[in-house]
Amino acid sequence: MGEYDAPRARDRLLCVDALLRAVRRSRAGDLSPAVSGMAGARGYAKGTIFRDRTCCSITRTMERAMARSILSMIFPRRFGQWFGPLLATGAAILAVAIIILSAGWINLSASIPHPPGWALILHGVFRRSTAYHARGLTIPAEFGSPRQVAKGAAYYGRVCARCHSGPGLGQNPVALSMRPRPQYLFREIDKFPPRDLFWVVKHGVKYSGMPSWPVQDRDDEVWSVVSFLKQMPKMTTAQFEALAYGDRSSAPSGPRAGPVNGASHGYVLPNFLAPPVDSHRYTAPAIGFDSIGDSGSLIAGCVACHGADGAGRPSGAFPNIALLNKVYIRDALTSFRNGTRQSGYMQTVAVQLSDDRIAALADYYASQPRRQSMKLAPAPAMLALGRQLATDGDAKRGIGACSTCHGAEGASPKGFSALDGQFPGYLAEQLKLFRIGVRGAEPGNSMGPLARNLTDREIDAVSLYYAARMPGAPAPQPAASLSGG
Repeated sequence: MGEYDAPRARDRLLCVDALLRAVRRSRAGDLSPAVSGMAGARGYAKGTIFRDRTCCSITRTMERAMARSILSMIFPRRFGQWFGPLLATGAAILAVAIIILSAGWINLSASIPHPPGWALILHGVFRRSTAYHARGLTIPAEFGSPRQVAKGAAYYGRVCARCHSGPGLGQNPVALSMRPRPQYLFREIDKFPPRDLFWVVKHGVKYSGMPSWPVQDRDDEVWSVVSFLKQMPKMTTAQFEALAYGDRSSAPSGPRAGPVNGASHGYVLPNFLAPPVDSHRYTAPAIGFDSIGDSGSLIAGCVACHGADGAGRPSGAFPNIALLNKVYIRDALTSFRNGTRQSGYMQTVAVQLSDDRIAALADYYASQPRRQSMKLAPAPAMLALGRQLATDGDAKRGIGACSTCHGAEGASPKGFSALDGQFPGYLAEQLKLFRIGVRGAEPGNSMGPLARNLTDREIDAVSLYYAARMPGAPAPQPAASLSGG
């Protein structure tokens, strides 16, 4: 055996002791002392006074072991070991976010553009979200029909054009001062498929200024706007204005708006989960996008859709309200205003009306000449089916005769609508709304159960039958009475 070297043996022991303490500390998660201990061990092994190959080899081995220990602590192999580090990291990030948000350092001013690239990210997320949620939507058979396009144009002209403008027309500076800025849809609309447009028009877009449809159960109204949007890029300025605003060649006569008198009335937005809060005011009369009080004419807001005489448009996009009695008109406008009858078209107008204005409109339109909305020549088979349903119904299927209420002597003053001469598309549309429960859901209303038993063909037949009749014609008689039974 060689000569015993006491100093070298002592250094070896000190080196091993430092290494063991470093490894223990690294396994305990105490990294700073562990690294210091490893440095001390390296100093014992590779100092300028004492050098020992064996101790240096031990040091390198222990360094690799401690490195693996540190790596396994930073990147654990078992999923459960990640929980603590992730929780600590998340808490730190949350604390920083709370400090930044509560301090008000983020500038949300609309006058300052988004950071470079941020607008592209937001728009990309919006497009992908819209496409995902719109998948699987069914496009109705009537989509794109002249009636749907004309109906959607009237709403777009009154509401949407305030921000998005129309063919050949510029956008309002107020709209272009928003952030994000509303798109000029005449140029951009072809980038959106119909299903995506339906989703955006119906549900809106958070944090963009794009509102949702005022009511969520009128998909037929939303599809009419989409029908118009897909046709708008093909229109000239004159065609757009004719569809959106109707005949504006002469100023409408009729009752004047006058000052707002009377009590305020609360209204609801059907199907909306968020209740009214103190920072909003859900009352009528309200200021609209095309305020009735601006022009002084009370019917100015009605003419674009219904005309000055209430007869509607030749396309049949809107009902002929001159056929209705004043009690029905008054009750309908009140229901639209309060939100108990759902229509994104009508509620935006009706909330501008006081009780006095509603009464004046009802008196005015009920006094207009009553004429058939359009000339029709229905197929004999459809006419016969419609007459049978109107006069006799089908008792076995729970379908009562329409004439029981709508044709009975003295029934109209009680609030039943007159059907003779009305547009067939409007009558069919309303029957389908009764069938799905959007209308007639209140207790005691017989229209819902009756309409649910009607097929689409029967709805079309009875609508054509009443549309082909002249207003004021004698009430239809049941087949049994005609045959002398």
